[in-house]
Amino acid sequence: MESAIQGLILTGGYSKRMGQDKALIIDNGQTALDKTYNLLKCSLCEVFVSVRDDQKEEKKRSEFNLIIDQNEYSGPMAGILSAFDAFPDSAWLVVACDMPFLDNTTIKQLIKNRNKEKVATLFISPEDSLPEPLCAIYEPRFFQRISQDSRLIENNSPRDTLLKLDIQLIRPENPKSLINTNYP
Repeated sequence: MESAIQGLILTGGYSKRMGQDKALIIDNGQTALDKTYNLLKCSLCEVFVSVRDDQKEEKKRSEFNLIIDQNEYSGPMAGILSAFDAFPDSAWLVVACDMPFLDNTTIKQLIKNRNKEKVATLFISPEDSLPEPLCAIYEPRFFQRISQDSRLIENNSPRDTLLKLDIQLIRPENPKSLINTNYP
């Protein structure tokens, strides 16, 4: 049975370096969260927003279908694994909310190059040539592997964890689209 791809926007960070909530930064009249959601909705039927428990009542986030981070995880891994807890048979196209240059071409390239036989399909980061785990498709087999052996989770880091697994890497046609913003 082919697994559907659902979207997941990670917004559960504390934005300490930015000094304000990155998901709520307004650019060209819309929040980063709205922009990312609208981008994913062009290619996917269902898109969810990952939040910490204390964010679920926040006005903007509460407009969306939410997946609340489970307490046993932290960082981006919390959002990713909580999505699989909610829908273990789905593949997830995961993006961070702080990629202001993310575009439709990049999302379509990722979907077109999806390799369902791997645990994830990821871009090679233009910044350090390592896998970019925050604009990637995670397959159900990722969750199955982690569920079978939680020792695979390295430092609560999706990247460190994925480096131990069988992944598909692709070069982005538009490397600028993968830049994330951590500072004002």
